[in-house]
Amino acid sequence: MRKHVEVNRMKEEVLELVSSTNQLANGNLDISINAQNYTLLGELAEDVNQISKAFNGYINEIAHVLSHLSAGNMAVHFTEEIDYKGDFLPVKNALHKIRHSLNNSFEEINQLSTEVDKLCNQVESGASKIAKNANEQAELINDLTNTIYQITEQTSNNAIHAKEAAKSVNMVQSEAQTGSGYMEQMLESIQEVKTSSDDISNIVTIISGISEQTKLLALNAAIEAARAGDSGKGFSVVAKEVGILATKSAEAVRQTTLLIEKSISTAEASVEIANKTSESFQTIQNSINSVTDLCTDIAEVSQVQAGNLKNTSKIITNISAVVQNNAAYAQENYTGAVNMADLSSQLKKVMTRFRLRSQGESERIDDNNISKFSNELQTKMFQNLRRSTSLEGVDIALQDIIKNQKDFECLYVIDTEGYQFSHTIMNPEIAVEQDENFKPAMPGDFYGNKKYFRKAMKTPNEWHTSVEYISTATGGLCKTLSFAYEGANLKTYVVCVDLICRF
Repeated sequence: MRKHVEVNRMKEEVLELVSSTNQLANGNLDISINAQNYTLLGELAEDVNQISKAFNGYINEIAHVLSHLSAGNMAVHFTEEIDYKGDFLPVKNALHKIRHSLNNSFEEINQLSTEVDKLCNQVESGASKIAKNANEQAELINDLTNTIYQITEQTSNNAIHAKEAAKSVNMVQSEAQTGSGYMEQMLESIQEVKTSSDDISNIVTIISGISEQTKLLALNAAIEAARAGDSGKGFSVVAKEVGILATKSAEAVRQTTLLIEKSISTAEASVEIANKTSESFQTIQNSINSVTDLCTDIAEVSQVQAGNLKNTSKIITNISAVVQNNAAYAQENYTGAVNMADLSSQLKKVMTRFRLRSQGESERIDDNNISKFSNELQTKMFQNLRRSTSLEGVDIALQDIIKNQKDFECLYVIDTEGYQFSHTIMNPEIAVEQDENFKPAMPGDFYGNKKYFRKAMKTPNEWHTSVEYISTATGGLCKTLSFAYEGANLKTYVVCVDLICRF
């Protein structure tokens, strides 16, 4: 009978151990076996219990480390309480090696990012100055081009005006030559007047001589008439009249001589003035000839200068085009430098997602760090949630809870059978970055095998936290907080909070 009882007890214990090992095989590593309840297989039960505890510790530690590394925390803290043994030692070494290699790689990337950022700032500053200088040069070249165009236009106008001046001077030269011809004719005429005056003077001299002889004859006739007496009275009267006439002739000759002398003197002065005028005309003629030659030279040189300035304008126009192109290229380079600086800034922003060991090891998030938060959350959460028993009511309550909660990724409720009761209420302020494993949780999805669900169901009205994991919705590091509560319909529900872990 005793043997039969032992066999039955053996079967019971074996079945319990088989059930526990099946849970282990299905991934439930948090089973706990009380070896004191086993009378026949106590040692085996304790071994299974130790295996479960060791595997649970290994898996939690590996999940913790890999999740932090996946989220970019190269300063993840290793738990010293976990004692890796046997074939698990290579796993520990590999985890340390992965952290070390990733940390070194990202340290180098961080240093390179800093250097690239400095270089980008220098390039941006240099490109900005070059673009500014190029624009200033382009403006100066443009001003110079406009000035050259104005000078070219003025020089062309000067050449035209010089040609017109040369024509006018030629006309003046022609008129001066005509005036010089008239002056020569006037000199000839004055000379003829002088010659005529000289001839008249000679004639007057002859007349003066005749007048003197007439006076002498009149005197002789008077003397002879006096000697003749009465017979000579008539001849005396004639002699007297001849004397009077001779006297008048002498006076006329005297006055005529004075006028002729004055005319000769005036003619001589006129000749002298005409000679000086002729010399002045000749000087003017020579000056006009010089001015004509000078105007012609100026016109020719101005024409050449106008041509040269046009060529210079073309050259400056080409230079201006080159400078404008350089300015455009400089602006493009500056834009490229700004874009490169933006990319560098984005790279630095990306690097802020990673925590390196040089920045100090991050603290592991544990239940003690969340207890205060969960207690505050509980007072706000369950007033409406406990009263809500329909899917729509629970969704509304969760939407009200998640407002202004920047550390919440999502909220959802699981019923007592392990099926999701509500929709998954995502934080509207968080961008969803879905990967290939992401599948939005929907009402009716089964979560009964989740550890955070099982823990909450075992000890209701207490907050439980899962190990860190990578969210398939956002790719960030998360922890799930779970709490089993009793609804208004007296059914048990588990509210789950996916909490964002920041390091």
